[in-house]
Amino acid sequence: MPPDPRIGARIVRLEEVTSTIDVARRLARKGAEHGTVVIADRQSAGRGRLGRSWCTLPGKSLAITAILREKPGPDHLPLVGMTAALAVVNAARSRLGVRLQTKWPNDVVYRGRKVAGTLAELSGNALLLSLGLNVNGREPDLPPEIRATATTLQVIAGAPLDREALLAAVVAALDRQWGKLLRDPAALLRRWDRLDITRGAFVTITEGEDLFIGTGLGVDPHGCLRVRLADGRVLAFLAADVALLHPP
Repeated sequence: MPPDPRIGARIVRLEEVTSTIDVARRLARKGAEHGTVVIADRQSAGRGRLGRSWCTLPGKSLAITAILREKPGPDHLPLVGMTAALAVVNAARSRLGVRLQTKWPNDVVYRGRKVAGTLAELSGNALLLSLGLNVNGREPDLPPEIRATATTLQVIAGAPLDREALLAAVVAALDRQWGKLLRDPAALLRRWDRLDITRGAFVTITEGEDLFIGTGLGVDPHGCLRVRLADGRVLAFLAADVALLHPP
């Protein structure tokens, strides 16, 4: 019988790691099957986009990396992080009744404050998809440098949450969203556009040493953010930092 192709068919649970993506990379090189998910309670060197660190509150956050052998075409690789973000949005809504939003390129937010982030990396013939989700804890539990810009699901919901139940919901939602990405990326992008707080917002875009200011117009078919500048030009950004000038 062929292996189960679902994301989450195999779960690797660890107490502490440098980062789940480091473990997943090693497993992928050893031939781990599609859908293997690495979960850790604590990360000593969690990573976010552009080499930034990611804080995992021990016993309170979720840190996950999925090993994916079925991959979208090259034109749709930028949508991978969006897929994981949408999985978090769907899981939070189904389990908690909480309506989260997204922020290009790969964040999940509530009233402008970050709840989760995603990261994708190619490793040989595998795609490693990571997400970090702030589940329990109050804002004082967060590192001082992010307290003004981040929050947790406990703060949003008003009570501590069952991490195991939420984990199961997130993994199941990720499996469903991954299937949608492979079958109908345009539908996934439409869903993203409805949730993205940069659409219609006045934003700053930092790309390397260049700074742009304009209005977010949503994403194009390849997942690039389109922005109309004050002079009328419309630019598309594949990877950049985005900030809302008038956050919610």
